[in-house]
Amino acid sequence: MNPEHPEISVVMAVYGEQEALFDSLDSILNQQGVDLECLLIADGAPDACTLAQLDRRAEQDRRLHLVCLPHAGLTRALIQGCQLARGEAIARIDVGDRMEPRRLSRQWRVLQDYPDCVLVTSDVAVYGPAWELLTHKQRAQPMVTPTRVNGIAPELGLEFDIPHHGSVMLRRSAYLAAGGYRSEFYYGQDWDLWYRLAPLGTFFHCPQVLYSTRLFTGGISSRRWREQQQIARLSLACYRARMRGESEVSWLHQACLIRPALAPAKRRIGRCLFDQRAAEGAYFIGEWLRRKRDRRCMGYLLQAISSAPWFLKGWLRLAQAWVVLMSRPASRRTRPDCSLDAADLPIAHP
Repeated sequence: MNPEHPEISVVMAVYGEQEALFDSLDSILNQQGVDLECLLIADGAPDACTLAQLDRRAEQDRRLHLVCLPHAGLTRALIQGCQLARGEAIARIDVGDRMEPRRLSRQWRVLQDYPDCVLVTSDVAVYGPAWELLTHKQRAQPMVTPTRVNGIAPELGLEFDIPHHGSVMLRRSAYLAAGGYRSEFYYGQDWDLWYRLAPLGTFFHCPQVLYSTRLFTGGISSRRWREQQQIARLSLACYRARMRGESEVSWLHQACLIRPALAPAKRRIGRCLFDQRAAEGAYFIGEWLRRKRDRRCMGYLLQAISSAPWFLKGWLRLAQAWVVLMSRPASRRTRPDCSLDAADLPIAHP
């Protein structure tokens, strides 16, 4: 192992999620079969207790590097982390998530075997806050070898779906050639990067669950799904413009405007909206569990309507859950339909 020249740089940004941080950190440092460095980018200084624990971990394990930045958002933190990366590949993980022990070695092997491959992802297991299994994201047809994903009309995007930002490993040289993450995209920096990577090489999807992600009621995907959908559309618009030889400046300008509200009046409005958004986050997880006939859905649906008592859909699902789940013995439940309607999915896709 050469700590000065790692094969892989794992980049993780943290902001206010210290409770789940060390679980994710353990899954990084316990990876098998690769030389790695872990770049932990603190988007705002951690509290004194967490900082002391991280300093001790860094003293014990030279692969861990902590970088503290003024709070400027996830995208800025990822840009800084990737600039510091020394590995031939960059792997992502989000705080609260876990990697399987062989995740990095399997993805790294693909990049070694296929020099034209620039991005590798995998199947992803999706869990709730307390590790309640919600769903499993996988390809309908497993891939055999890496493939080009930009062979269709630009209006249609890419012939590839990346199940989760944290599941990817990128060839660092391709990341740099593409221009890296762009600060214009505050809430959803990933798809803009995928579009710019696609013309540079092939993508591959490993047909194993190598990454597990947790959805939290207060997470970005729960609270800011509207903004993420806007960003996804603008990322696609930039891609279309580039493929036509047109300027993307106007689309980038629109993306720059999608930021947290800063003015006092907007903050007051934001607090009213926060209750609705917190309700939607709890509802989303509760509805996944209700579709799976899991009684733990009741707690999340109750949380949703307590955050926003006017949230009628939450009341409806809670009533349905009570009638179906509380009135039937568990042994008589039928196999559930775990698919959700589009209206129930606050997850941004381009």
